[in-house]
Amino acid sequence: MAKRNASSAGATETRENLLRLAARAFSVQGYSATTMRYIAEQAGIEAASIYYHFSSKEELVDEVMEQGGALIVHALREQVDALSEGAGAEQRFRAAVLGQMYGLVKHGDFALAHSRLLGQLPENVRERQVKRRERHQKLWNDLLEDLRSQGKLRPDVDIHLARICILGSINSIQSWFNPRRGSLESVADKLCDMFFQGVGVHAESPQQVC
Repeated sequence: MAKRNASSAGATETRENLLRLAARAFSVQGYSATTMRYIAEQAGIEAASIYYHFSSKEELVDEVMEQGGALIVHALREQVDALSEGAGAEQRFRAAVLGQMYGLVKHGDFALAHSRLLGQLPENVRERQVKRRERHQKLWNDLLEDLRSQGKLRPDVDIHLARICILGSINSIQSWFNPRRGSLESVADKLCDMFFQGVGVHAESPQQVC
């Protein structure tokens, strides 16, 4: 029994390692240029052995995309769930922004593959991932609708465009975030402040004297 458990644990470890290596390869090289042989070589196993864990490249990339999406949503929900029971819509929104940013930074290769590969995927894989992304988008739509219902978002704001605005800023974080210029929490707060208050000078704002 112990030998069987050890063998099962070893197979699980190999599978997880293959997923990590695949995420890195897909995110850097793209789907078409990444081969199963290349991933097997990176893992130090025979090319044929990879098919013990994944029946095809389609199955492998599908799992990479699923994990990438799940890791990001998990990080988001962790931040939101940590709020007190009476937290308002703005607090939940800010927590979601921080959570998604944290997930993207922490799970770099999976997050990059998740964000870059959709247009490159085989049709059957892409269809599944589009449906999963639609569920993620609904999560953000609900957060934005809650803001509106609590008077934190103008009635005339287009929810679709508002979601694109905030997610467009967040999802590119790996290309611009520099911890030496501020913590993730600080950057998330500033991003949310700009979202809620805008960046234009309001009539009531005092003008600086040069």
